Amino acid sequence: MQSSRIPHHPAPNRPGLRTTLISLPRSVRRLAILSLLLGTVVLGSLAVRHGSEAAVPVAAIEVESKDGIAQLRMQLQRTPRNPALQAQLGLSLLAQVRTSGDPLLYLQAEEALNRALAVAPDQLDALIGQGVLALARHDFDGALLWAERAEVLNPYRAQIKGIQVDGLVELGRYAEAAAAAQAMVDLRPDLHSYTRVSYVRELYGDVDGAIEAMTAAVEAGTQGSEPALWSLAQLGDLHLGQGDLAAAREAYSAALAWVPDYPYALAGLARIQAAEGRSDDAISAYEALVEQLPLPAFVTMLGDLYAAAGRNEEAQTQFQLVLAMEALNAEAGMDIELELARFTLNHAGDDTALLATALEQAEAVYSHRPTIYAADTLAWALYRTGDYDRAWTLSQEALRLGTRDAMLHHHAGIIARARGDQVNAKAHLDKATAINAYYAVSVR
Repeated sequence: MQSSRIPHHPAPNRPGLRTTLISLPRSVRRLAILSLLLGTVVLGSLAVRHGSEAAVPVAAIEVESKDGIAQLRMQLQRTPRNPALQAQLGLSLLAQVRTSGDPLLYLQAEEALNRALAVAPDQLDALIGQGVLALARHDFDGALLWAERAEVLNPYRAQIKGIQVDGLVELGRYAEAAAAAQAMVDLRPDLHSYTRVSYVRELYGDVDGAIEAMTAAVEAGTQGSEPALWSLAQLGDLHLGQGDLAAAREAYSAALAWVPDYPYALAGLARIQAAEGRSDDAISAYEALVEQLPLPAFVTMLGDLYAAAGRNEEAQTQFQLVLAMEALNAEAGMDIELELARFTLNHAGDDTALLATALEQAEAVYSHRPTIYAADTLAWALYRTGDYDRAWTLSQEALRLGTRDAMLHHHAGIIARARGDQVNAKAHLDKATAINAYYAVSVR
């Protein structure tokens, strides 16, 4: 990297579904239950770049091996009240969830962190772990409070800044997030700080700078490690979001050269197949992915591919599964209104009751998380329910950072056309195509 300052390239106006689980087939319900924790505690490993700003890992924690965790457990059998060991176990278990998908590890991590704080309320690693948990639950205000407690104890711990960046981004406090990301990379210029620099730059429309920072993250990581693989997948997503299929394929393939079944790289290649019109190949790839790791984003994409291929019954099964997952997420106390609103808007058709529900959800999430994607979701909900003028205002707010996102411009163009504003309609629709001609099939 030439510089780690944020933002990298100067630019104008930029600062320094209704369902009932009981009606689902038993096999689908089992899969939904498994997906509850797979979807909520992957700790940001899945970067769904549209609709959620959580495109960076929620804490700079390395994946501990199963043998390492076993050793920690053995040590704790001898000294169960050792708060440092309990905190390390909690962090290690959290990191393991990212790769194993074992939901029991999530609960075990919480127990370990609670035990550590019960013995030593100021145990720094345990406070950091609690911040990670809060982010995983979409309790972003809570995550910032945990980070604040930790920072009082040690203002030089880069992991704390990472929690702050993620929480601030998800609350729409972008200038503060950029400052926190700069502080993080200044403290520790490594994979975890570079990924956050990358995402802040991307939000501000500096895609070249985002690619540069994510490349630095890959180079700073240990080859073949999960964080490095994740960064390669993110690099692929950055290229794919700009319609550069060749560069995206190169990044995903580099990850798969190390771990041939790495799911996020496989998902990227499947999206490239969809973009190239190879729908049968993409469907086969996503079917395997859903079997391997049934994350809501994978299930939704499979359903969309089924629908595009005219396999409507199979598509509806996938969409019911997504709703079942989100219902279970809500029961677990996770804030999923933004995810539900976006999903409903994309799959409700002309069902006025569902569209009204999506509007209510979008209004609610925007009221306490005024991010650019919450603004876009609310704008699209207003458009779908006929309030074109307010929809236009919100769509412009969604573009206020200069983010190069084809979806944001596409929505703005459609809304402008509904208002009879053909000039802005053409400008935004042309911009969407210029950013990514494949976005409708390659980015979800």
